[in-house]
This record gives sequence, C-alpha cells and structure tokens, in this order.
Amino acid sequence: MLLPHPALAATHEAIWRAEPGGRPHRLSRSEAIRAATATPHLLLNAPLVAARLGYGELSGLDLLELFAFVCPAVFAVPSANGLADALGIARPDPGPGEALFLGAAVERLLGALEAATWGPRAGAYADAQALARARWAWGPSVTARMARPEKAERGLFDALPRFEDTAPRARPRTVALADGDVLARLKDLLGDGAEDRAGQRDYALAAAGAFGARDMIGQPRVVLAEAGTGIGKTLGYLAPASLWAAASGGAVWVSTYTKALQRQLAGAGAQLFSGEAGRVVVRKGRENYLCLLNLEDAAQGAFAGRAAIFALLVQRWARFTRDGDMVGGDLPGWLPGLFGRNALAALTDRRGECVRAGCPHYRACFIERATRASANADIVIANHALVMANAVRGRA
Repeated sequence: MLLPHPALAATHEAIWRAEPGGRPHRLSRSEAIRAATATPHLLLNAPLVAARLGYGELSGLDLLELFAFVCPAVFAVPSANGLADALGIARPDPGPGEALFLGAAVERLLGALEAATWGPRAGAYADAQALARARWAWGPSVTARMARPEKAERGLFDALPRFEDTAPRARPRTVALADGDVLARLKDLLGDGAEDRAGQRDYALAAAGAFGARDMIGQPRVVLAEAGTGIGKTLGYLAPASLWAAASGGAVWVSTYTKALQRQLAGAGAQLFSGEAGRVVVRKGRENYLCLLNLEDAAQGAFAGRAAIFALLVQRWARFTRDGDMVGGDLPGWLPGLFGRNALAALTDRRGECVRAGCPHYRACFIERATRASANADIVIANHALVMANAVRGRA
C-alpha cells in the first residue's frame, strides 16, 4: 500500500515504521526519534507516541486531528482498533500492521472529503482554508481534496440556531400517581422479557411518594429511599418522575454527582421518550460549555500556533455539536489533549467574563440555549451544585 508519508506506530512491545510503498520494519527508540524529527510522519495520538518514545512533544501528522475535521462531533476510541471501527474498516494486525493501517485510514478520511455522500460538508471548505493558513500539518492534503463551493456558505456564527424568548412555563398541576400506573410505566420501560425484580417495583412505588401533594404549604414532600446495586434504581425513580411530568406539565430535576451518571441517565431518558428531542435535557455549569465570544476571539487571531489550530477544529465541531458541551459532551475527550492542558480552558467560560445579553452571540449561546431547553423539558439532569444554586434562587 502506497502511504502518503512514512508512518510510525509505537506499541507497548515495539516501534514500527513503514516507508511509502515499503514494508514495515522495527526501530529502536533512538532510531525512531531521529526519523520522526527529521521528516513528518503519520502518527496516531502524537502525545501517546511521544510518551512511549520518551521524547516529550512530537510533531507530525496526527490522524486524530484529521478525524476531528472529517468527522466532527463523532467519537472514536483513540487507538488503531478504535479508529478502524469508527471508519468501518478492518482492524489491523498488532505490531507492524498498525503502521500500515495508518495509510489506509488516511486514504479513507481524505477520500471522504470527495464523496458526494459526506455529511458534515457545511463550512468545511472555509474551515480547511483557515486551518491551512494557520499552518496545520494536514492543511495541504485536505485543501487539495476539496472543491470550492459554488456559492459562499454562511459562517458559523450566522449558521447557528437562535432562540426566541417565550412566555414562562405555567406552574405544574397537582396530580396523584396511582400505584398501578407507576408499575405499568415501569413495565413499559423495561420491555418484554425483562427480569421481574420485586425490589425495583417497591423502589418505584416508594419514589412515587415524592410526587404527591404537599402535606404543608411551603414545605417540600421528601422521600429518602435507598437500594443496593443491581436493583434498578434509575428506572425505578424515572418511571414515576416521567409520569408526573406528563400529567402535571412540570419538570423533574434529577441531581447527580458525576458526569458518568449524567450520561447514563441521559441514555435512560432517551428510552423514556423514544428519543423525542427536548423531553430530556442535561444541564451543567457554565464552565462546561463552549463560549462563542472566546471562540470568535481565538479564530480571529487572538490565538497562535497550535492553540489557533485547536480553536479552528473546535469551530468546526461547534457547527455540528448537539449542545456545545466540551466536557463530557460530543467533543472527543482526546482532542484537547492533543494541544496541551490549557487548550480547553481558553474556550469555555471559566473566568466569569460572560456579559450575558450584551454578547453579540447571546441568542446563539449554548449556555443560554441549554437554560431555555431545560425550562420546557420533562426531565432535567443536572449536577448537585447547579440544582442547589437554582433552588436557593427559586428558579429552574
């Protein structure tokens, strides 16, 4: 297979290099360092390769960066097998096969740019030109495969959806949940053939007590329920919660401790409403979301070098992201790691500099859109800090 560049694969057992059109051969660590510093190589996860070589920072043509451009807002495990699965090609043989695989993966990714069926084409030409001007290593290869669009495309900040202010949501109605309805809802969520667990049924009925009428004006109705691992607590409390939200017209906030639990609950929420958009919303602190004003500053020259390339790849992602969540959302977790530990913080609202409605991107802001989405959702999945802060302020 003719590779566009030499390829370097560093595994736990050995280091392999494949010349264009040649067979892979094994190198010592010092030989690999000399080769990689003398000419650009195809790499997969450059920081990891550099760590295995013991060389510090290693430059080259990282396939993960190319994947982030061609497949924005798509996750892939940052390994040869993970990238092969994401691209739909055969997994490579261990060792020398991984060096050859890099060339096949590059051709699949660059070939996608020319395919009529390539989905994320919007804005790609302008983004590629900007990346090439920023001296992105993949810039010449990418721009050579892309034709200029027949008419100018809208830039990111014009293409993002905008929200409109709406009337406040009506106060939820007082409803009573019948035990039979709760158990029927739980059975419907579990589906046919699911294990019948008495503990889960008891837990769901206990959790339903939290949604009854208040015993005292101004005092919440509280249920403290505990169950062991494997009981099925998630669907146990989501079953009555979803019933109450539908019947009362209100929203149920679920307070979580970890981002992993948020993702689990979001998946269960999609099952609750058959993936219907807007019914389940994940809310996080402001520091998790992309700040469009920071991104605009970075893309217009405030950043230089590798930081500028990262900002432009994030700009590409921002056009296709589900919700702008940069920490645990659909931005691949390995992407900021390719550009240094501070890359992410410069593009999120971590310094409290937000000017709210004074921002030119206010109506496209991912943070504001998430706030308004949660105001009309059935289930809102948030962290403890945000739930308590909103409770103190008397708002959702």
